[in-house]
Amino acid sequence: MFNRKPYLFLFLSLIITTTAFSQQTYPVINPNDVTIVRDSFGIPHIFAKTDAEVAYGLAWANAEDAFPVMEGLIATGKGFMGRKDGIDGAKSDFFVHAIGAHELVEKNFEKDLSPEFKKYVDGYVQGINAYAKAHPGEVKVKKMFPITAKDMVSCYVVIMSGLSWVQNQVGDAVGGKFDNTALEFPKHQTPSVGSNAFALNSSKTVDGKTYICINPHMGMEGLLSFYEAHLHSEEGLNIEGCMFQGSTSLAMGVNEHLGWGMTWNTFDKVDVFKLNMNTKNKLEYEFDGNWLKLEKKPVWLKVNLSKKGHFVLPVKKMTYWSKYGATLKSSKSNNFYAIRFPANTTIKTGEQLYQMSKAKNYEEYWNAIRIHAITLFNIVYADDKDNIFYIHHGMMPDRDTTIDWSGLVAGNTSKTLWTKLIPLDSMPKTINPSCGYVFNTNNTPFHASGDDCSQTGYCYTSRKLMDLRPGDNNRAQRFTEIISSKDKFSLQDIHDLKFDITFSRTGAMAKSVQPLFDLDANKYSDLKEPLQILRDWNRISNINEFAPTLLGLTIKTVFDKHHFDDADFVLGFTVSDEEWANTLRATCDTLRANFNTIKVEWGTINRIIRGNKDMPLRGFPDMLSPSYPKRVKDRFAFKVEHGDTYTMFASFGKNGVESLTALQPMGNSLNPKSPHYTDQMELFSRQQMRPLSLKKEEVMKKAESVYHPTL
Repeated sequence: MFNRKPYLFLFLSLIITTTAFSQQTYPVINPNDVTIVRDSFGIPHIFAKTDAEVAYGLAWANAEDAFPVMEGLIATGKGFMGRKDGIDGAKSDFFVHAIGAHELVEKNFEKDLSPEFKKYVDGYVQGINAYAKAHPGEVKVKKMFPITAKDMVSCYVVIMSGLSWVQNQVGDAVGGKFDNTALEFPKHQTPSVGSNAFALNSSKTVDGKTYICINPHMGMEGLLSFYEAHLHSEEGLNIEGCMFQGSTSLAMGVNEHLGWGMTWNTFDKVDVFKLNMNTKNKLEYEFDGNWLKLEKKPVWLKVNLSKKGHFVLPVKKMTYWSKYGATLKSSKSNNFYAIRFPANTTIKTGEQLYQMSKAKNYEEYWNAIRIHAITLFNIVYADDKDNIFYIHHGMMPDRDTTIDWSGLVAGNTSKTLWTKLIPLDSMPKTINPSCGYVFNTNNTPFHASGDDCSQTGYCYTSRKLMDLRPGDNNRAQRFTEIISSKDKFSLQDIHDLKFDITFSRTGAMAKSVQPLFDLDANKYSDLKEPLQILRDWNRISNINEFAPTLLGLTIKTVFDKHHFDDADFVLGFTVSDEEWANTLRATCDTLRANFNTIKVEWGTINRIIRGNKDMPLRGFPDMLSPSYPKRVKDRFAFKVEHGDTYTMFASFGKNGVESLTALQPMGNSLNPKSPHYTDQMELFSRQQMRPLSLKKEEVMKKAESVYHPTL
């Protein structure tokens, strides 16, 4: 008989080897191999030999500046919000469980992500865990650390799902809102935030360089505010730009050879299906003439019921899974609704951003975005070979266009079960147009350059689903007016274009409010003075103007009354002369009550506020340099909460990037004790950009501090 021991040893060795491979560990990073250089505005420039070491430094630096926000992001992705915020947080945990985020990551982590990205994320995780361990007093969510690479990948799934507004659909399904078939289906969300991005090639610039402007408009504070960093490794990573707090990779920026900006796009990303349930057999639903069983997915939510977190109550909830994906039962009926969307079909979002950052040329960049794992956002691109392009980037379902997708969809047939996405090459795009420029201001994807030179790739048959907010907003109108006003532009010219604060006299929004300007002063004799102020206005929303105050408060009242949103800025709206007159009269009464006059400068009420700084701010909703304010509590004024949250300009020559500047509205730190909490506010009020360099030697010459991420 043969000896079985050698074969047994070989078998066990194979098991051990396979297990070790599937649970691959990476070298422990020595923080002394990571250098963080802070410039005079506290921007971290992170230098190391490897990408993973740079990721370690990014996590540490971001935590120094915004650990509470990062902790909130991680708690959201990991499903620890109930432990953090009690009942309200548990709703977030329920959402994470319902969409199957953790199961998706667990199933696909090893096979879907490249070894280099997994190593990169591991470096990031080591960095944030080291920071949490070194600063236990800052950790508010007990038992959450240490985190894993899978936790960070889950964060991307949850955030992309949230940016798709899936949480609204989950809440409406559970809350029974879809049970009322007469109710207008609130499927498509149009946020009031947006962004600008534009690029010019050498035919449109005075110095023959290629320009790009990156200008996202998101939140000034919190989770969706931006953090700026410079990442520089000896493995080819060298990029400066911005990202959401707590991200592992930059979302947009400029490296040595290329740059890109992103803007919000509005297309149909989510479908809700009503299942046809079997009345005889519980939890069976019809599909293609057969009865299928719903998969039960119970979850125990951990809910913190004490301020100090000592009493955590487990609460059992039930979700389900069908062929359509996440499925929920109405709390007010026996109806079941399935929610299908692309954001919980991939775990590669972070990988795509990482590969975009490392791309060295046009071909490598296209290879990166063809990963096709970022749910939404247009892309505007430029590089040192004079290429520019715009693409309506995003994960759009490839649906049967003979079906009405505008409301609840029948969930009983494979005809409604889409399984593919519209290929990226078939999305609207404009590449190297003869006009020499591309742009997007959250306007229609079918207008991205000059009318006589746009090159648009478009294969999908349902334009309606691809362009839910058609037309040009005020920003697109102004951009088109300015870019058409001269043949060539300098960097200063595009700086002035981006910071333009003029209200266009054309377009849907201008036409919507024109009846207010045209009110008969003889008929409304008590409004002669405010009407004259409006008519004399040059349409520029400077801080010393009276008209923006009158117009802004009047529009706000109209929008609040009719529940108008950002889409109405684009598509237009109609209000009667009588309502305009009554609303303007009420605005005047409000101003007199608070200021004893209707002549109140815009900067008096339109403010940028952080810490002990409280400054007037120019701009207006939907201008190229916009401000979206919200009423403050202590006085009659409005704090700008959204607007120019990050601005970057770059020019490229034949040998790479030649000039680079950036600006934030307040500061790069969210720590009120940091000198960099408010140190860019004065620059922002003057639109004065900060010069930057991707070269290590130049960064080191201007360093304010140099240190390793250790205590």
